Amino acid sequence: MDLRIDVVGLREGVLFVTANGSFTFEAALRLLKQICDIAKERKVNKILVNGLEIDGELSTFDRYNLGAQIPEYIKQNQLNLKLAFVGKPPTMNGFAARVAQNRGLVTEIFSSQQEAEDWLNRWPS
Repeated sequence: MDLRIDVVGLREGVLFVTANGSFTFEAALRLLKQICDIAKERKVNKILVNGLEIDGELSTFDRYNLGAQIPEYIKQNQLNLKLAFVGKPPTMNGFAARVAQNRGLVTEIFSSQQEAEDWLNRWPS
């Protein structure tokens, strides 16, 4: 099954998204850009992506590229986003997030939705 997202809703300035399916670089890049576009459209700057239902694993090279390309896309679109991801290894191991952080993106990986919500709530809307 291809990777897909569902926008679950918007609550207290946070866009909630669930993702499921098979993790590939192309699909992840496409969907992350789509999520950023939705946030821009809805005028929100905090996003929580629940990826607990994603399976598969990216290569280190693909993780690096994902972590490098998303901050660039966000910068090009003049967005100021905070991205929280809920996931588990090996699908999400935090490497792409660290690469993105090194490029100025405010992002973290969490093992539970509550931890991710608590982190996002520390940021002003």
